[in-house]
Order: sequence, then structure tokens, then C-alpha cells
Amino acid sequence: MIANNETYFVFALNPFYYAVPAHLVQEVVYLPELTLLATVSADVVGVFDLRGSLIPVLDVRPRFRQACPPYQASDGIILLAIDGQVFGLIVSEIYDVCSADSVQDNALLLSTSINAELPEPLLVGSITKDEKVITLLNVAALLRQAFFSAPSAPGDYRDFYSRANPGDHAVFASRAEKLKWREQREDASGYLALAVVVLNGEYFGIDLLAVREFANIGDIVPIPCTPDYVLGCLNLRGNVITLIDMRHIIHLPPQPLQADSKAIVINGNDDFAVALLVDSVPEVIYADPAAITPLPTAVAAVSGDYLTGEMPYQDKLLTLLDLKLILAKGELVVDDEV
Repeated sequence: MIANNETYFVFALNPFYYAVPAHLVQEVVYLPELTLLATVSADVVGVFDLRGSLIPVLDVRPRFRQACPPYQASDGIILLAIDGQVFGLIVSEIYDVCSADSVQDNALLLSTSINAELPEPLLVGSITKDEKVITLLNVAALLRQAFFSAPSAPGDYRDFYSRANPGDHAVFASRAEKLKWREQREDASGYLALAVVVLNGEYFGIDLLAVREFANIGDIVPIPCTPDYVLGCLNLRGNVITLIDMRHIIHLPPQPLQADSKAIVINGNDDFAVALLVDSVPEVIYADPAAITPLPTAVAAVSGDYLTGEMPYQDKLLTLLDLKLILAKGELVVDDEV
């Protein structure tokens, strides 16, 4: 075992799971239309315009000997920054953000043909979470080899639309136009990093600074004599976390727990670790505060100041949820004497 204590961003490519150091992840966007440049290598499936900068996008599946099914609207791009270069990595699903106390130095990975034929390994170890083996990628090596060498059996890189689901063409094109927003971010600290979460089909934005971790929900141990919104306790790598359904706080009807529901572990009092139940976490975005508008009066009157505004999100509205205020007012605290 290698001591680590690193936080990793975990994603899926087809049925396989991979991870990269979370501090390298700059942004996550849904897959837009890509344009192929004749001068790029076979790993680079195309580029897109992100606020005035052309971002190369890699699809590592051919290099990893994986099949490449048609691109779908549910696919995403993780934007990574390393050595002054920003590039995108196509993913099938954003799975989790997790920490690892140790990384398995897996000899099987290091002896694979993928690694053995390269000057430096792309696969550098593995972690295990929720009974899934997650392979760690060497991002620096991936970037260098993508631009200076090609896979031995490259896929069919004709044009983006020939490899995309025809039913999603309009969605890809619309996303590409929206991502061309060209206002310069001279002060990135002025933008809000938000985790987009779904509750009852509605979209909410949560300040990413308030989030410690996204996690899958395993076994839940009920807590006697607690309100209905306290669902029970989770064991997250030996830490006991209280799972809360916050729908009652924002006046949404309760819903049954789903197999793919997520828990958002929030940064709060270490003596009372809390996770919030959500239906899903589609992505992380950076929001311009100027795009946020006040809530309608009728909504604001019943939200208890916990809903602080709304902004456009794709073709929907994203409502901002103030977790710090919820914690400050003690809405998630369980009274042991109940």
C-alpha cells in the first residue's frame, strides 16, 4: 500500500471506473459538439470553444482497448489543468468524489500491455470503494502521450456527428453555442463553484465549498426516536454520518429512497457529521453571480431564506440553496431527547 490521503474525482468509461486527483479538475460540462482539427493526434477527438479558448478533448477508450459507443447527451467532459495546459476528458458518468487513505500499487496494472508498450505508465494504481475497483490515471503522462503518440489501433475519427447519437445532435450544437461565452474571467474568485443536485425533478445549486464529499448510499442504520427526515446513519470508511432528507426544509414532498440516490457529506461540525440525500448530482458548474436573480415573492415567503436566488441552467431554472444558513439555524440537528 502507498500512503496517499489524496482526494480523487471518480468517473466511469463504459463499465470501467477511473479516477484523477481532484485538485486537477477545473470544471465539468456536458458534452458539446466537437470540431476535429487535422493537426491533432488520434487521441484527440476534437476541440470546442470554451469562453474564447479552444479546449482539446481526449477520448482514451481506444488507447485503453475499449469499444467506443456513439456519444450521447448524457456524456460529459472533465476539464483538467496540468503543467499550464487545460484539456478535456470524455466520460460516460461522473461517479463520485472520494478520499483514499492508501493506493494499491497493483502489479497487474503495471504489467498490462497498455502500460508495457509506453515510455511511462498511464495506469498507476487502484483504490477500492463500494466494492468497485477504481483505476488511477497518470494525468501528466496521459497528456504528454496524447499529443505526441497515437494508439496502435485508433478508432474512426471522421467527424463528431458521425460518432454521435443522431437524436442528440441538436443538444450537442446548443451546448457548444452556450459554452462560447467570451467574457474574460480576470478574477476567477468572483465566480461561484456550484454542485448541481436534483430533488423531486427540481434543480438546486449548492456551494461546492460547503461540500466535503459525494458518496453512494449503502446500508442505512435507523436511529430510534428521531424525526422522519432523519433517515439513519451511514458508515463512510469508518466514519458515522447522519443521513438527512432536507425536502421538509424547502417544502418538497418526501420521496422513497432510490437505488442510485446520492449522499452529499457537508462541511460542518465534526462532532455531528451530516450527509444530505439527493436524487442525483449531474455536474459541477461555475456560475456568474450577475446571472442570479431574486426568487419570486411567493416562493421567498415560504423558503425561510434557505433558497437564495435562481439562475438559468440549460433550459431550466437552478435554485440556490444556502446550506450554511440551514446549519447555522440548526435545522439538521437531531434532538437526542425527542
